Amino acid sequence: MKKTLLLLLPILLSAKAVKVDEILTEKNKLKLETSISYANIKKKENVISPITYQTSSGNYVNIPTYLGVSATNQDYINYGFNLKYGINKDFEVFTNLNLFTSDIRISDASFSSKSENDFNSLNIGFTYQIKEEDERASFLVGASTDVMERISFGINNKKDLNFKSYSFFAISYYTVDPIVFLLKASYRLNLEKKDNGQSIESGDIFSISPNIYFAVNPYTSINWGIKYQHEGKDKVNFSVVDNSGSSVGWLIGTSYEFDSQMTLSLDVEKMDTNDYPSDNIYLAISYKF
Repeated sequence: MKKTLLLLLPILLSAKAVKVDEILTEKNKLKLETSISYANIKKKENVISPITYQTSSGNYVNIPTYLGVSATNQDYINYGFNLKYGINKDFEVFTNLNLFTSDIRISDASFSSKSENDFNSLNIGFTYQIKEEDERASFLVGASTDVMERISFGINNKKDLNFKSYSFFAISYYTVDPIVFLLKASYRLNLEKKDNGQSIESGDIFSISPNIYFAVNPYTSINWGIKYQHEGKDKVNFSVVDNSGSSVGWLIGTSYEFDSQMTLSLDVEKMDTNDYPSDNIYLAISYKF
């Protein structure tokens, strides 16, 4: 039954639960999604090391993390604005704007802190449904690119770069009412980023995540799942600063549909990579008009 509530995944791996028949935006309709993602990141390092973070809208952003020979504890909040338009019943295009607030506390020979508010990235992409759900599972694919992203090469050195990061994803789901089984996979391709002789190259990221969604009633759903992620080597000035590695995390959440136009979702994720532990909270509202 199509009233079952399910994940909405605009690009890569999103965290919104909506109706199955609303995964794609309706033909000639617009949908605005606003989201707040919070991450607490703890890390020990002796160089400037890039961190790639996945927001609640599914896209990836680079977190500016400044490290000396020290330990850091960072509170990072991402503000996402995602506008989607349905070309037809099987194809939609979208654009994402990401802003952030960051507070970093550094413990080394002395104690210091750094606060920052800034632009992160502007992203465009598409989602295409290859097969609708019938007696077999559905299948959707999509891709996106960062038209512009602001990269930190140092504390006082930022550069706006174009088309240096690409994301590709696939989704498949099958409904056994009131349960929906969903499998999602993504690949993040990060190209080398240069400025005045400096170079940063974040490792490519592959992830795959099985999820289960349960419709409590026609308006409320709960979801849980696990996520496997493999990240390649991170390089700064052509030297490896973080080795490649795999990690497994979990996510649990809930969604509530106020009416046919507005949906609210809340998710909590725990993901400890081989380089740093991260606790994440996602809050998102989608509005169709």
